[in-house]
Amino acid sequence: MDTNEPLAVVRASSWPNLFDCAYKWYWQNIAGLRSPSGGPAALGTAVHAGTAHFDQAVLAGQTPSIVEAVDVSRESLASPMSEVEWDEKLSPSDADSLAVKLTTRYCAEIAPTRTYAAVELLCTALDITTRHGVVRVTGTTDRVRIHADGRKGISDIKTGSRATEKNADGSRRAVTKGHHIQLGIYALMAEQASGERMDAPAEIVGLQTTKEAPCAVGEVADVKTPLLGTDEMPGLIEIAAGMLKTGSFPPNPKSTLCSPKYCPAYGRCRYHD
Repeated sequence: MDTNEPLAVVRASSWPNLFDCAYKWYWQNIAGLRSPSGGPAALGTAVHAGTAHFDQAVLAGQTPSIVEAVDVSRESLASPMSEVEWDEKLSPSDADSLAVKLTTRYCAEIAPTRTYAAVELLCTALDITTRHGVVRVTGTTDRVRIHADGRKGISDIKTGSRATEKNADGSRRAVTKGHHIQLGIYALMAEQASGERMDAPAEIVGLQTTKEAPCAVGEVADVKTPLLGTDEMPGLIEIAAGMLKTGSFPPNPKSTLCSPKYCPAYGRCRYHD
């Protein structure tokens, strides 16, 4: 076996799922089983498209248009790249209304407070060497943000019904719990693609898909150490490489995504009830 050949090619966005239920991750990413995209995912894709259009215009030195950004979001929602399974919780018309609200709020409230060095930064292949072998990571980083002190860090947009939460004083912040794995991978990818260090805190921009459509940000100070590990503990990348090397992908029947709706292997899995 060529030791330079990767154990697997892992999409950056799939890393959180690997550590939520590795068994489901195996069926989706190694065996290639797929479920139809749900309405919330289609809405998230649409908002990402519209907000990226706005930020890319700013980065190019052009005058950004909120109207154009909203149009891009709505077009993405109306013409999805894959089949969408809608249900009673989110109809196409509800999703369209939320796409307009969230794209508008981001462009009017969040974007003017941020300076980006890159938008939709593509990383075709980041090879990470571990004692088990090489793990190749691919994907696109949402944003590279320039902080006031000149340092750079990852900024990632998340949509969802629980994308934000209230602080004690009644203000809101983005929910960051569970996102550090993906943010860390994005930081490593951005460093490779840009040749610059991502030393500033990473952040989540939370756009909540509820009627009020609140938006807020939340920072995560250190997103790379959990992935890379320390002298005392292995990093998550090392642990993942061990799974890929041995073919051992433990199930998690207590995962909140353990259902036919989210797992294409649910019908053949014998680890849940």
